[in-house]
Amino acid sequence: MFSLSELKQTKVYQEALEEGEIKAKLAAIPRMIEFGLRLPQIAQLQDLPLEVVQQTERLFQKQKVAAFIELLTNQRDLFSTQDLAQLQQWVAPVPDRIEDLSQAIAQWCNQESHTLQRQAWRQVLSDLWKATVETILKTYPKTLDLTSSPLTKQMVQQGIEGS
Repeated sequence: MFSLSELKQTKVYQEALEEGEIKAKLAAIPRMIEFGLRLPQIAQLQDLPLEVVQQTERLFQKQKVAAFIELLTNQRDLFSTQDLAQLQQWVAPVPDRIEDLSQAIAQWCNQESHTLQRQAWRQVLSDLWKATVETILKTYPKTLDLTSSPLTKQMVQQGIEGS
């Protein structure tokens, strides 16, 4: 039978420990971005390649939009008719770029009058992000190119309209 110190010497234990450390680093990136840290700073603090942090940040932007579309689709009762009308006006002038859509959604959700939507959005986003981190771990460090079907402004607008 292995003692604890012998177990810690095994390759399986070392790989599990490394995976846990990487998982924690990746999971922290969105919060660091929200606190205003720049990507090179995050890469340095997390001791990760800048490319990994950049790809992770792009994935998080996509997750923000996907989480909001999911909220519009599956928890529509959180939005009043007035909220939906306001959202249509809010999103209409936004360029059809994931970064811009993500920022606009975050700004709308962070308004004081949208506390319930913000809480629900953050919960959906948290669940999606946990799954994304697991996906990243399956490919790290081989590749982080996890492109899937693009999220567009039209998809957000369709969610608002209930289409």
